[in-house]
Amino acid sequence: MTVCLMNHLAAIEYRSKAVINDNTGKTGSATAKSRTSNASPRVRLGVTDDEFVQMGRVGGMYYRQGDLEKARTVFEGLVAMDPLSSDAHSALGALLTRTMDDDQALVHLNRAIELNDKEISAYVNRAEVQLRKQKGEEAVADLRRAIALDPNEEDSAANRARAMVLGIHDALEAKSVM
Repeated sequence: MTVCLMNHLAAIEYRSKAVINDNTGKTGSATAKSRTSNASPRVRLGVTDDEFVQMGRVGGMYYRQGDLEKARTVFEGLVAMDPLSSDAHSALGALLTRTMDDDQALVHLNRAIELNDKEISAYVNRAEVQLRKQKGEEAVADLRRAIALDPNEEDSAANRARAMVLGIHDALEAKSVM
């Protein structure tokens, strides 16, 4: 789970650097779906891309240290500042998945996927929640999507999906033997 969260923080940093907001409401990158024009609370607050990234790093630091309450506060702040950031929603969803706040995790993971349908970690975390909710078909569909998005087997979240699929397979196989 920590690896998935670190992927989000790296993505926040990458996408923030890729964006050029020229105050026209357009962004300089097609992959930077998380940016809006002057209407964005983040823009209104004057939070720069670097500051946004630093806040994400602070949240990640709290997460790694096990201070999930502080990490949650940071990630909720990032979502509030930039409600169109798929990475912020995905990071908050990952934290909520870890704390087993499944209903809220699904809200943020679904939003992350809606904003960026290539958000591998969001699919994997959503699959974990779906498994806990006994929704195996939905979980497997999410795991398949995550794996398909990483054909070169380079993404740690997709590799986690692969491990989950093997675990599901082994559990089903053991169940059929009984």
